[in-house]
Amino acid sequence: MTLEGGAVTITPQEALNKYFALPSYKKEQLILIKEILSGKDVLGVLPTGYGKSLCYQIPALLFKRPTVVVSPLISLMKDQVDALTDRGIAATYINSSLSLEESNERKRNIRKGKYKLIYVSPESLKLKRFTDLLRDIQPAQVAVDEAHCISVWGHDFRPSYLDIHEFIDTLHPRPVLTAFTATATAMVQNDILSLLKLKNPVTVMGDLNRENLYFEVITTEHEQQDLLREIEKRPLEQGIIYCQRRKETEAVESYLRHLGYKTGLYHGGMDDEDRKSVQEAFSYDRIQIVVATNAFGMGIDKSNVRYVIHLGIPKNIESYYQEAGRAGRDQGFSECILLYRPKDYYRQSHLIAASARSEERKAIELEKLKWMNEYGKTTQCLRSYILNYFKGVEKTSTANHCGNCSTCVKMGKIDLADFNRKIMLAIHSMDYEMNPDSIRKFLLGETDIEIKDDISQLPHFGLLRHFNSDDFSAYWNLFQKEGYFSKGALTEKGQAFMKEMELSPQSTSRQDRIGYQEELFKRLKDLRKELSRNIGIAPYIIFHDENLKDIVRKMPLNLEEFSEVRGVGRVKTVKYGHFFLEEIHKFVKEYELTTEHLKSPEESEGEQLFKEYDTFYLYQKGASIEEIAKLLSIVPGTVVDRLLKEHKAGKEVRLDDLFKKELEDEILSTIKDLKTDKLRPIRDALLKKGIQVEYTDLKVVFYKHYTIYKK
Repeated sequence: MTLEGGAVTITPQEALNKYFALPSYKKEQLILIKEILSGKDVLGVLPTGYGKSLCYQIPALLFKRPTVVVSPLISLMKDQVDALTDRGIAATYINSSLSLEESNERKRNIRKGKYKLIYVSPESLKLKRFTDLLRDIQPAQVAVDEAHCISVWGHDFRPSYLDIHEFIDTLHPRPVLTAFTATATAMVQNDILSLLKLKNPVTVMGDLNRENLYFEVITTEHEQQDLLREIEKRPLEQGIIYCQRRKETEAVESYLRHLGYKTGLYHGGMDDEDRKSVQEAFSYDRIQIVVATNAFGMGIDKSNVRYVIHLGIPKNIESYYQEAGRAGRDQGFSECILLYRPKDYYRQSHLIAASARSEERKAIELEKLKWMNEYGKTTQCLRSYILNYFKGVEKTSTANHCGNCSTCVKMGKIDLADFNRKIMLAIHSMDYEMNPDSIRKFLLGETDIEIKDDISQLPHFGLLRHFNSDDFSAYWNLFQKEGYFSKGALTEKGQAFMKEMELSPQSTSRQDRIGYQEELFKRLKDLRKELSRNIGIAPYIIFHDENLKDIVRKMPLNLEEFSEVRGVGRVKTVKYGHFFLEEIHKFVKEYELTTEHLKSPEESEGEQLFKEYDTFYLYQKGASIEEIAKLLSIVPGTVVDRLLKEHKAGKEVRLDDLFKKELEDEILSTIKDLKTDKLRPIRDALLKKGIQVEYTDLKVVFYKHYTIYKK
């Protein structure tokens, strides 16, 4: 393949496996990478945590000449470069944080062609000597990160971005120009395309919906008490609290610190060293909570933030979704809570009106503030409200119900079947002969003397923490009336229900295995923290929590097995493998264990699981439903059922791939007309209209649009 930046020696898939130890790309990533490698300009709008950076980093590895990455995030550049270097990728950054000697040394190495990726600030593109250097090396690609900063319609307009196109015009040959953002309305996207002067660009929109995030709005008149109550629900988790004013930030941080929480303060009035110290302490897990203004976060790539609380509304939906989106970057369940105070709207609208901005800019900002304020008051599904904003849909539009926000919970959109399932998950995680109060506390995420600390580390602890005690009690009573639980144990009906869920009551060996896994996970986290301190990089750069969990599940006992764990790969095996293997062997010897004590049984559940894995594996590789069915000698309906199961488990499956998309509106219209959830009469009605539809099409549409079918 001949590329704009020169010939390649490895394929995109080989680069992904070698440097990032990942098995496959997400669909949008693959589209963007292929277009970039073919020499086309692109705009990628992908949600936080989706892997935007991979879309320009992989081409950078394959191009012969270097890639220049323009980023406004000076605080993030070091972590980005550290992470790349840790994977064996030659990268550097040039910004104002470097000494003159460091900067000159890096520039000499740039001229020598030692780097694949060079991170720079937009302001540096106004420095002639530096741009002369970049022009001399003839970059193959210029990637513009946080591209929304170029638009006055965006939430973080930066005038320096307007000059990027002038820098591009000085480069010969012209490089591939790529732009990426996590949040952009249609107007912002148009600005990015026109102001950066992308040529015949390909625009790829990812699904901005992040299903692992739970959204909640709490109208508060007693913010201190309400804030503390929310934090107390999450005693062991790391979080960010956003305040709208510096004075309030300082007061909240002081209050929590005096209560014994490990906190850090961050706002624009602090000097650079103090802010850098707090950011580093949070990244290295030395503090639990950061209390900050909106100055904090854009330089944080921390994957295991479990909650973000906003004390008052920010200025717009873009800021809120970006700040809230700093939770759950590892795809784990996380919470985004707004403590809504009506007074904040009046204060912020007054500040906008009194500002020195142009009248046009004031009008834009006031309209954005109104959208944000309505979020605090809406009775719609919160997730749909946010997504409709980015789609340009009116505030009053009818929203779907996600089943994973406080509005949907209050409206009863989470049904009894879902509640029963989560009760079973709790019993499955704990000893199934536990009293109702312990189960309630486990699911609500409460800790006291009856709930041991190690239980709070189990997978489903706090699964229903968005319920209040009264709501939980009402559902629990229905659960018992259904006859699933009695006298501190599952009834026969309850055991049958659990068996249907493929969650038979835990044997002693399973209980032991979970206990051993939790203990080993803690030890590996401690080891990671020690390594990060010794090496001088953040723990999550070494391995994310999800990587450590995979190591525990796979239980590698040699370097070859270690390298095959998802997200590890050859480079990290060489760097860290012997440290982690030594800890695993020490643990096994200490407890006189065999690997069967620790390995998850999913590793050897036989042909059926292997077939289901094949289904998802083939889907990831781009095979169609019909192709998968033919390869595995099964009917297409079985393929769809298996992929729906993978979607329910949180895997990356696009529902629109599973049915005839062109029939969606007609199916929904027929469902509405017939007012039934029975598939046969719906299919019969469609067939009478001459519309050829399969039961699988109906099943997927129901699953996609009606919450109950996702349980």
